[in-house]
Amino acid sequence: RSTSVLANMSYVGEVTSLMERFPDISIGIHFNLTVGRPVSPVDKVRSLVNGEGEFLREMFVKRMLLGKISMSEMVHELHNQVRRVVEFGVNLSHFDSHQNKHLYPMFFAAALKVAKRWGIKRMRSHNRYLYVQSGQRHSKIIRYYATNPKKIMTHSFSRLVTRFAHVQGLRTPDRLISPAYADSSRKYRPDTWLLMAKTLPEGVSEIYVHPGYPDALLSKYASYVKEREAEVKVLVSPDVRSALAQNNVELISFRDL
Repeated sequence: RSTSVLANMSYVGEVTSLMERFPDISIGIHFNLTVGRPVSPVDKVRSLVNGEGEFLREMFVKRMLLGKISMSEMVHELHNQVRRVVEFGVNLSHFDSHQNKHLYPMFFAAALKVAKRWGIKRMRSHNRYLYVQSGQRHSKIIRYYATNPKKIMTHSFSRLVTRFAHVQGLRTPDRLISPAYADSSRKYRPDTWLLMAKTLPEGVSEIYVHPGYPDALLSKYASYVKEREAEVKVLVSPDVRSALAQNNVELISFRDL
């Protein structure tokens, strides 16, 4: 029962009507330094943009790792993204980021600095729990990592980032439920949710989704497009809601952490 806002996109102002329609949800900031145009004036964030004044997309990480991205400009832009959302009357509950880029140390340091400045005390969990729809979970996970050895490093590092976030005073869910890695489970498939309701581990689990209705802007900046409308149908499904209730799964928000 939480959502996150992209501050630099044209629909950001709709967050006000969202709050009016759904006053019980919590709203976070979806930090973004890779797609679209910055909130800040371009001349204040030169290292973050290309010649057209847009973020660098896939080149951002490469330039960051080469030391060509300014830390102060990252902080400046993330600060302005928060300020833009707050100006709409939002009391931000948490932060995450587009494509989880905040897991990179430099980005995380900038995000943490801005979060502390604005009193944002919660973050997405990156303790990945690879969800498996049927039996033999351990063998399927071993097989997945055996065929994707780089993921051992990235998923382990993500756990370290989550642990460091806790040391810095941030609160997170216990784990991040991640379908689609080790088997054919998918977030847009009803059967995935119906089975997940029966098999979630104890504690607070997070699963993030991308429900929506594709348009030209989404198609320009995203690769996960047509699946979003299928996610909408799953998330409003009475069968899914009933399965969650029958298995004592309570829907909470980041504010409940």
